[in-house]
Amino acid sequence: MADLHRYANRTGACDALAGRVADDLQGALALAGTASLVVSGGTSPVEFFRALSQADLDWGRVTVVPSDERRVPADHADSNARMIRAELLRGRAGRADFVSLLEPPAAIADRLVGLLPFTAVVLGMGQDGHTASLFPTATGIADALASDELCLPQEVPGLPAPRISLTPRALLKTDRLYLLLFGEDKKQVFEAALAGGPAEELPVRAVLHQNKVPVDAYWAP
Repeated sequence: MADLHRYANRTGACDALAGRVADDLQGALALAGTASLVVSGGTSPVEFFRALSQADLDWGRVTVVPSDERRVPADHADSNARMIRAELLRGRAGRADFVSLLEPPAAIADRLVGLLPFTAVVLGMGQDGHTASLFPTATGIADALASDELCLPQEVPGLPAPRISLTPRALLKTDRLYLLLFGEDKKQVFEAALAGGPAEELPVRAVLHQNKVPVDAYWAP
């Protein structure tokens, strides 16, 4: 299950989450010498990324991994990697390592295994209940949610480009898991997901209804 932290505005939610994640990364750096962070794409995390990029961390020992990616060129407007590099991996955070999910599958798997468990995972959620690129309308979504693989291609009818996504198996191999969501509509979807039901209908349930890692959701109107 998850704890919902409510904020009056999006800046407050993003600043609070950035502080929590920076503390997580600093703790891992102090204990293990390295840290790893999974982040989502889209537009919702931009302000969070900008706040986190200013954290006083040894970013050269931090590895950042996208939760999912669109199969488009790296400079394409829809590329999650492009957005993450532009909004998070800048300034002092520009020294962090970055894992592209467009590398060959075997190379991606090797990189991910070497980073587990992730220090923190920060996900978003769509109004259809998807998280990462685990969409309720994806071909074979039930198999993806139950897969032992860490990362899988996802075909989603109606979307302009195929996707690749970390699976729940990978996303839940972390010390901390966070959701960042904005707006009343998404809060209602979040509450519906908390109420229970098949994960295939609202894939975010795969991270909400589990007992492996605590989930903290950050919400603002």
